[in-house]
Amino acid sequence: MQVESPDYCDLVAAVFSYEVVDGGIDPDSLRRIHAGDIAEWITALDRSGMFGKTAIATLSDQWHSNPRLLLDALLDDVDDVTRRRCLVAWSALDRRSALIQIG
Repeated sequence: MQVESPDYCDLVAAVFSYEVVDGGIDPDSLRRIHAGDIAEWITALDRSGMFGKTAIATLSDQWHSNPRLLLDALLDDVDDVTRRRCLVAWSALDRRSALIQIG
């Protein structure tokens, strides 16, 4: 029997709601998340006291393998305009990464 890991999206959105107030995620933060630099986000979750060590480890593993999951959690409760703005910026980062990989 396979057990799914819990969906922490709502709790993560609640902890980081201040980050996306007034227009979305800071462009520098968005670039760091896209690059997989999620240490500050994991540290903040750990310090919040809302997550146990297992949850922190699960989220860390998920976000390291797919940073877009962190972005999705951050955008969980934002308005449509903010969501679109952040997703367009994320897509631009995807395109830039693809161009760099090509050479």
